[in-house]
Amino acid sequence: MRLGRLAFHAAALIGAGLPMPEIAEAGAWTRAKGDGVIIASTGRRVAPAGSIAGGPIDDDSNFTQIYLEYGLIDGLTIGAKTFVELSSIDPTEGSAAAGAFLRKRVWQGDSGGIASVELGYAHPIERMLGNRFAAVEGAVPEAHLAGLYGHGWAGDWGNAFVSTGAAFFLRQEGAAEDLRLELTGGYSPSKRVMGILGLYGLAPLGSGTDPSLRVAPSVAFTFWPKLDDGEAEGTHRPKPKTLQLGFSFDLLNRDDGLGISLSVWNPF
Repeated sequence: MRLGRLAFHAAALIGAGLPMPEIAEAGAWTRAKGDGVIIASTGRRVAPAGSIAGGPIDDDSNFTQIYLEYGLIDGLTIGAKTFVELSSIDPTEGSAAAGAFLRKRVWQGDSGGIASVELGYAHPIERMLGNRFAAVEGAVPEAHLAGLYGHGWAGDWGNAFVSTGAAFFLRQEGAAEDLRLELTGGYSPSKRVMGILGLYGLAPLGSGTDPSLRVAPSVAFTFWPKLDDGEAEGTHRPKPKTLQLGFSFDLLNRDDGLGISLSVWNPF
């Protein structure tokens, strides 16, 4: 797994109506000046997918990820991410990477539309972590340039959003470049819950990388602070926490198995 791909597909919750763009905000949405969020995630991937229910396992790995976003100024967001994956089958196998990105809003309409560009870089860090990690084939430094668009709606019926983007990844050490596409939509009937469905495609521009098309449904629950007796909502700025449960399955590479993840959003 490569961090660059993760950096482009940061969750999209925040700009969509829940206190996160990561289910909608790590798309085109940017953070307000001084606003930030840390997202801690853990998960498991097993192959074949049926083995998660108790069948024979060909591959089993666990991952941990830390993601951070912060609004430098209005319309300009910076972020960083670290990612570590370890195999439960072969303890000598693993991958790790770290990366950063800069997202700039270039347009915002009056009816809920927004467009941004994003520049990012990711670097494998297995060697920095010692012999516990093996060098992973295909894990090379890579930079990406993405164009992003999102649109949100709100009404008595709740909130909804659509986010889409395309990114070109320039990979080093002779690895083939690729084009990655994203389409995510979400609906929130209340400020406490949102359902999300994402599609993430990869089209290699050379040999050595397989095309992929991942479908990733998830649901997010937001826990708002309880107001004191007699305190009106809006008299102080709440810092709600969000719990997100998600699944991921590659429709073009079914042997990769099923992924499940749990994320905790901590705004600051």
